[in-house]
Amino acid sequence: MFDDLKQYINNRIAYTKLEIVDSVSNMISAGVFGIIAGMFVMMILFLGSLAVGFLFGTLFNNLGYGFLTVMGIYIFFLIILFLFRKKIMLLTTNKIVEAAMDAIDNSDDDEDEL
Repeated sequence: MFDDLKQYINNRIAYTKLEIVDSVSNMISAGVFGIIAGMFVMMILFLGSLAVGFLFGTLFNNLGYGFLTVMGIYIFFLIILFLFRKKIMLLTTNKIVEAAMDAIDNSDDDEDEL
């Protein structure tokens, strides 16, 4: 009976390690996906900013004013971002905790199926 208990404890430890590896790998893959998606968003914003800068430049008959207008829009968004930074940080934290709890719930569901 002692050997069975020892084997059970060893199996639980191994299973817990596998659950941790699964959770960490899911978090890393989500992070990598976020970085790749972020890179594409940055490229779209960069090229879009150039296009809008040239568009405003032709409307104002001065390219400098066009790009200054785009810069002013970005500064406006930056000010809004700083004004609402605590709400944004709280929302982000809540989403991360929610995703982590979903991952834990999914691993618990997998355990129940065994």
